[in-house]
Amino acid sequence: MNKQPSPAAETLALDALPGGYQSIENGMPPALKECLRKAARVVLVANNPAITQADFQALNIGADDVVVSFNTCVLAPLLSPHSVNLFVHGFNAPDAYFFGLPYGPEVQRLFAQNPARCFTMLVGCTGEMCPLPSVALYWERIPLPPLWNYPVDRPGGKRYVGPTTGFNALVLLDWLRGHAGYSYQLMTLGFSNEAGKRWGGHAWDYEREWLQQADVIVTPLRRRSWWQKLFNRQ
Repeated sequence: MNKQPSPAAETLALDALPGGYQSIENGMPPALKECLRKAARVVLVANNPAITQADFQALNIGADDVVVSFNTCVLAPLLSPHSVNLFVHGFNAPDAYFFGLPYGPEVQRLFAQNPARCFTMLVGCTGEMCPLPSVALYWERIPLPPLWNYPVDRPGGKRYVGPTTGFNALVLLDWLRGHAGYSYQLMTLGFSNEAGKRWGGHAWDYEREWLQQADVIVTPLRRRSWWQKLFNRQ
């Protein structure tokens, strides 16, 4: 009698799934891969309103560190053109646009000041598109187990739309460290549950559990007094 494949084996047959055909490392432009090879740290910064200038400055971002921002990049005013900046944007399939594009003036400023150290990554694309040579593009679902095992059904009968833009980038950059030439330390800021609005279309508990088990430094935000929270000051 033929032995049936286990559900886990079927789940890991990533090349048979939408987007499973794509090469993860080859989806990045050579210049971005070179910056990641040289990086001491890759720091993912959430669009979290609780992050202050003091929180960001405490990271002591260096010239070879890579700072990863997402979608609307609300903390772009804090970013420096002297570090490497990677801007990741998720695709809204129903309306066919990328969150956060076109860029706002603060991100445009960074590209204008140091274009060789600013990069764009687009994830979840479902339409026909030919990216510029300096843009990383990933179609459908990036073929990595934490992304393909993402929960589908949420309580109440509705379905999750899929991973957050930040989780896509986090899983991808964590995977890349397992390959020769990439030895950076992976860190997050604003991923530690302080404030922020969580849309119900994502499986936050799943993403949080993965992060807690991963080899990623989760940087807590600095404690603020009640009056600082009230007036949103540093």
